[in-house]
Amino acid sequence: MALRPTQNAAERERFVEDLLDIMSTEEKIGQLVLRPVPAQGDTSDTRYLRDQLKRGQLCGLVGSGSQVELAKFRRIAIEETRLGIPLLIADELGRGDTVVMPSPFALSASWAPDIVENATRIIAGEARDAGKNWLLGPDVSLSSWPTEADISSTWSASELLARSLASASVRGIQHDDGSDEGSLACLRVDDASWTNRRMPHTIAEKFRLVAGVLRESQPASVALDPVTQDAFDIGGDADGPAFSIGGPGGYEGIDLAEWGEVARGAGQDSRRAPYVGLSVGAVMAALNEGRITALQIDDAVRRVLGAKYDLGLFRADGPDERPSRSQTPRDARTVALDAALHSIVLLRNEPALLPLSVDSGAILVVGLAATDRSLPTAQANRDGASLIDGLDALGLRHKYVPGLALREERDQSQSGRLVNADRMAIGMASEAARRSRTVIVVLGETDELGEAQQTLLEALRVANGNVVLVTLGSRPLDPDIGGEKLPCVLHAGQLGTTSGHAIAQVLAGKFAPCGRLSIGLIDKGRTGLSLGHGLGFSEFALEDHSAELGHDRVVVSTVLHNVGDREGLETVQLYLKRPAGRGYGRSELSDFQRVSLLAGESRRLLFEIGGNQLGRFERNGKFVIDPGSYMVAVGLSEGQAHAAEISIPPALAQAMGKARSIDPFPALFGRMRNSA
Repeated sequence: MALRPTQNAAERERFVEDLLDIMSTEEKIGQLVLRPVPAQGDTSDTRYLRDQLKRGQLCGLVGSGSQVELAKFRRIAIEETRLGIPLLIADELGRGDTVVMPSPFALSASWAPDIVENATRIIAGEARDAGKNWLLGPDVSLSSWPTEADISSTWSASELLARSLASASVRGIQHDDGSDEGSLACLRVDDASWTNRRMPHTIAEKFRLVAGVLRESQPASVALDPVTQDAFDIGGDADGPAFSIGGPGGYEGIDLAEWGEVARGAGQDSRRAPYVGLSVGAVMAALNEGRITALQIDDAVRRVLGAKYDLGLFRADGPDERPSRSQTPRDARTVALDAALHSIVLLRNEPALLPLSVDSGAILVVGLAATDRSLPTAQANRDGASLIDGLDALGLRHKYVPGLALREERDQSQSGRLVNADRMAIGMASEAARRSRTVIVVLGETDELGEAQQTLLEALRVANGNVVLVTLGSRPLDPDIGGEKLPCVLHAGQLGTTSGHAIAQVLAGKFAPCGRLSIGLIDKGRTGLSLGHGLGFSEFALEDHSAELGHDRVVVSTVLHNVGDREGLETVQLYLKRPAGRGYGRSELSDFQRVSLLAGESRRLLFEIGGNQLGRFERNGKFVIDPGSYMVAVGLSEGQAHAAEISIPPALAQAMGKARSIDPFPALFGRMRNSA
């Protein structure tokens, strides 16, 4: 688990146990106490925290504050307490401050763990420079499209894709290359979207996601929601978690579910990690009354001290004492631009209106969102580059009209009913469209087209058939206009500081789009563009598929051809359907590979399917690999995949189970309570 693996694990264990032996009970409980950073100018709260800290009854602070004030608290912890145990300074994992990165959902369209890792590393470096060493993220929830109120914080509809990108985010937070040190990450699956979803497969998705992230990246801490019998119907106490991830052979980092059990035993609210505000007095009373055991406290504190040790806080030259070494704003902008470019999804391009060329002629940009600098960041205190900014930076000549009348509220200008003032604005836009060769319509945050937007697009489509729709909202859209799909649709939502520059580069052909949908779209109540769909500026094809059974795995093979006339990046995807009753269960993304090929180049790709992909978690937490027939499909999206049936005999299922048992954390859910 160690953020920074020690040369001698026994030395780490001895240090932690020796410290634990000399700690008083109050000091141990104090290592489970987090308090909010006091508000600027709140002298009474500051005095209270200093007093609590000097008595050794504070593990850390949560939130943002001035570096000077945080440094004072860190100094008190080390120099003015009996044991000199350093502080954790925790905060939510945001999108960055000086440079804002794309949102989690936008990044999920990149299907690129390396892109996510680099972006998160910049965010973590900025947070560390602000004095924070524990980031409470990534907070990973799956998209159950189209029900989310805010899809921007979700990580796709695919458990495997979310797991892969969450693992990359953890690595970005916890990186340590010797010159630039990381922070503690906290894998969080305590979002309301988990407990609000009651589908039978939800608990299996959670198990596989958590187990997979722990196996791939080993976050320093984990926060799980209190999974109740009412929510998941798998047992456990109504007020307690249904499972814990600790135990022999299991996870050794900070398990905030243990903090939750302590909070419940002390009669305190524990619905949301990290359980800020635990009372030392209340926990002591619960301990004396037998509602909490000393072993519970020791186990939880042992993890905290180990995490602080791994972070290097006990060293004389610990990270809090060294000058900042994080990337410069120029480096951060380069990473942000790369992330934004890879997160843009070209949904349609037939006929090929993109990339823009000399044949594109006069360009007209329509839409108030094209000038909006706050939309890409969704942060009131930070602006990004608008699409107009990006076009101007490239020197791409264009004309601009708003298309709709300006409302009092910015978000209302993007959707809603048609008002009288719109008719004149639409008429002006239509007349300008007739005099242009290509029309780029830009829409902001909206779940579906309102009356005003629909009328605008219909009028522009009549005036000029070369309409390119660019959507900047969180959700990708593929609307019907006049009973037909638009010829060209580009989704570029929530891309952060460099949004306009990234979109302009794609429009102008300086960067070929390579993003893929991380959810499937719904079209008039039916399945529309599927998971994994996305176009580039070159054409790819797959052929020569095969599936062979090995000793403990299945090997799927295919050949990818770049049949276009320019280099391109394609994402080849593997889907799996497990046996379910007399037929097959739902399709699940099982693996994917991002491949760059020159024009005319071909490459054979191999995918291995093992126990982790074929197995499933039962309601009691047991992982089972069923023999029988499975459907395997390989393609460039879920909707365009070549399917084949494979039969898994009992001997192969058994071999897969044995191979899986040697994975890290074989006893990950060994302490799970269930109703059997």
